[in-house]
Amino acid sequence: MGLEYYALHLLTFIFGYVTCRTFYFVKSARVSVILLKVMHVVSLSILIKCIEEYSYSGTEKLKALSNCGILPDDDVYKKVQNENKDNVTLFKERSIATIISLHPEYFRNVVEFEDWNTAMLFLQRNKEIGKAFLS
Repeated sequence: MGLEYYALHLLTFIFGYVTCRTFYFVKSARVSVILLKVMHVVSLSILIKCIEEYSYSGTEKLKALSNCGILPDDDVYKKVQNENKDNVTLFKERSIATIISLHPEYFRNVVEFEDWNTAMLFLQRNKEIGKAFLS
């Protein structure tokens, strides 16, 4: 039982430790990516619900204008209608930009969308996760 015996045990321990840490890192990286994708689906689902509620309130606002005698051809009616559309468009752009900008540089390639249309395609591919979260 010489130095080689102890060196073999030390090398075996170091190999086991490095292997354990490597597999732990790979597993935690995979879990992190999965959590990010789930977070994207949940965030986009919540954003859609916000837009639905805002659109409903805009419709109610237009209905109230109609009840007050303002016709759809009137300038006030068109202005309110255009403001609602512009607010929704701005909300969509800012929401996606914020989601993307909140990711650190090393997670930017995980984000599978870059604008509202690609985000909706991403959500369509993963709609079961959104349904499970919102139900």
